[in-house]
Amino acid sequence: MANVRISIHLPYLLVLPPGEYPVPGVGGLVRLDDGSVTKPDGTSEARTAASAVFDAPDADDAETQERQRQAEADRLLRCVNRLLRWYRVATGQAAIIELTRAQASPFRFIVDGTGAAWGGDVPLEYEATGLPVPTKVNRATIGDTVRKGLADRTDPDVAELNVLDARYALSVGRFRESVLLCWAAIDSTFVRKFKRLVSARLKDHWPEGRDFLNGLDFGLRHKMTTGLLLLNCKSLHGQPDNFWNELSESYRLRNRIIHEGHVAQESEAELAVKVAQKIVAIVAALPDT
Repeated sequence: MANVRISIHLPYLLVLPPGEYPVPGVGGLVRLDDGSVTKPDGTSEARTAASAVFDAPDADDAETQERQRQAEADRLLRCVNRLLRWYRVATGQAAIIELTRAQASPFRFIVDGTGAAWGGDVPLEYEATGLPVPTKVNRATIGDTVRKGLADRTDPDVAELNVLDARYALSVGRFRESVLLCWAAIDSTFVRKFKRLVSARLKDHWPEGRDFLNGLDFGLRHKMTTGLLLLNCKSLHGQPDNFWNELSESYRLRNRIIHEGHVAQESEAELAVKVAQKIVAIVAALPDT
């Protein structure tokens, strides 16, 4: 069993004393050191180095080592990003935001005490997500949509933009941000539709009763089930393919993030994106009356 140190250089220098910082919420310690990197023009730039130590089994095959390298890189990144969130609060520097895998790259692996590379001589490096060229699209249709939106002097729906932001956050490893963006989209699109349905169904009834129901906060999932069933004879509870259980699981995760500071995993962010896309589509198909 070897002790391996994984290390990265942050894109900047933190004004923190060198040493070890415990990160029990995501497992382990992060060591910070004053370091430097050589820029393409040959000059050096001061940057903070962050590292952590993990146990690596002896005589693992290359495929197993690569999987562990990726897992340890994600663990170190979660630790560093939690530290950065506290550093951001302590310094008031709004520009210090969580790092993506690409921004933290390269991840270097050295056997502690020997200086020998572990898992291959090449550091683990993630490339920034490139902008894919859309395929099988109709340029004229896209152009018509853009022109119409501009001519109407409107902005795109905030829920659709939030889902796109969530998908991007997922692609660069910001899983907690992705989950929160998804639930911002869900909350925005569903609550607005619910209020429109209440106003339409009760338009000829006592205004104070209508306003009371629109202002009553009796829980998002209650509105998605009982409330929607009464207003539109439809409930999200009855959706096929285990959707309600997936929605509830993601909703509980959202609450743990907000109330307990939970750190989301990639699979949890993927589930949140799936749930958000489904709800936005369902709500879009509901009539306003």
